[in-house]
Amino acid sequence: MATISMLSSELDGCTTDHPGLLFYDYDLGIMSVTEGNSRLTSEAERGSDNGTSSRLSHAEQEDKEEKSNGIGKNLDLVNAVNRGIVVENHGTALGKDDDCSPMSPSSSFSVSSIGNIEHSFVDALLLCGWDNILGPRLDHVWYVRGRPQPHTNILRHVTTQALSGEICRDVFSNQIDFKFFDIPDKGIIIPTFVFSAQGLRGLALKALALVIPNSELPLYLHQDELIQAWFKRIVAKLRVICAKKDFATSGLADLSSWLWSSMAMLSSLQEVGLPIKIELNYTAFCPANTLESEFLRLVIASHLMTYGRSLVVGARADRVNILVYTLGLFCWEGELMCSRAALQGRPWPYFQDLCVQGCIKNPDGSHNLSVRDMLCSRYPTTIVDVDQRDVTQSSSAVDHWRLSHEAHMEELEELYQGREGNSIGSSSAGSPRLSVKRLKLDLGLTLEGDFRIVLAAADKLKPGILHFVCHGGRSAKYDSEYLPNLTDVL
Repeated sequence: MATISMLSSELDGCTTDHPGLLFYDYDLGIMSVTEGNSRLTSEAERGSDNGTSSRLSHAEQEDKEEKSNGIGKNLDLVNAVNRGIVVENHGTALGKDDDCSPMSPSSSFSVSSIGNIEHSFVDALLLCGWDNILGPRLDHVWYVRGRPQPHTNILRHVTTQALSGEICRDVFSNQIDFKFFDIPDKGIIIPTFVFSAQGLRGLALKALALVIPNSELPLYLHQDELIQAWFKRIVAKLRVICAKKDFATSGLADLSSWLWSSMAMLSSLQEVGLPIKIELNYTAFCPANTLESEFLRLVIASHLMTYGRSLVVGARADRVNILVYTLGLFCWEGELMCSRAALQGRPWPYFQDLCVQGCIKNPDGSHNLSVRDMLCSRYPTTIVDVDQRDVTQSSSAVDHWRLSHEAHMEELEELYQGREGNSIGSSSAGSPRLSVKRLKLDLGLTLEGDFRIVLAAADKLKPGILHFVCHGGRSAKYDSEYLPNLTDVL
């Protein structure tokens, strides 16, 4: 009764007729309580109605004095935050926050860092989830070492934005949705991937978000497709380990290693990325840089046939970069922002979905080439060995979609630890017969290599047209019949 009297004295005229309810005003930071059907008003009002100044007992008066001096146990938490009091929640200190209570769902989370990243425009990565009781909840934060750490208020805001509007989402859906937020007043942009994954209490809605300074927006827009391709693959593997492992132990370690690889890839683009304007002095077209014309013709033609995706390997960075810059002349501006030269002493592995990349061989002559990463890329890749003067392709453009799907499925099956994954169904084309020979005549392309280059360029503008042309109707065997090997094409 003493607590009720104290609270009612702060309301100063706030009344209610609802029995047994608790009212809390977040704007004013006050609380009101009703018992039974009584009306609680301020002590001054009750005193004026009854003709007495107060009806508090001696114990109640002492309790009221303790409350007014700020030493009572039931302090107003909102007012405490407004005064800048730091509240500890499970070992995580909260900073000053004027728009979020200390009981925020994001008040407690685990933290780790991503090190050995020299060049990065990403400040932090967040993993958050939806709690049916608490709402958006921040689970884990990865800070990129050497970058500014976002304030706790920013992390809460990102968590709320990432999962806003997703309360009615079907958690049984396998779709990975992408959301992008540009928040100038906070000075950040937030690329977010929303998905459902297994949690402690069954399927739950989760989100993986990147915190990037708003000043890096032009750079991000050039690398948006690359980042989406990498993180959608990461999310697909994350959904598997959430179902198979204890995420807090081995699952978190796996996810951290995948995120480190993505940050290393972006860092390499910042370190030795190709310029927008390439000078001819750095290319094979400079008289000082002599290359066999036949070898150069093979490299350029194969590069164009594989959608402008090429990997150049060699023992010396200068010889590798001559071809890297030469192929960069045939790339669009957005593709140049996703291309990287080689750097002596940095044996980078093959990075998925980069346009043109140079890699240095190991001392024993080998190079870090993952066949699975190459097949999981969106487009096939031309592999150029500068030392051996060898030009090959990871797969033909027609077969790459099938091989890529199989590679993704095999990767997820391995994460399932031997359990059988979803079956790979074959789709039949319902398009009418298309005469490839007639199409070549209409385009005036008699050489098979020229026809392949045109198809690759057309498929970049209209994805699926190459599959339609080469797999439509009776043309389904076109690739195996008309493309026995790369030498015959070129």
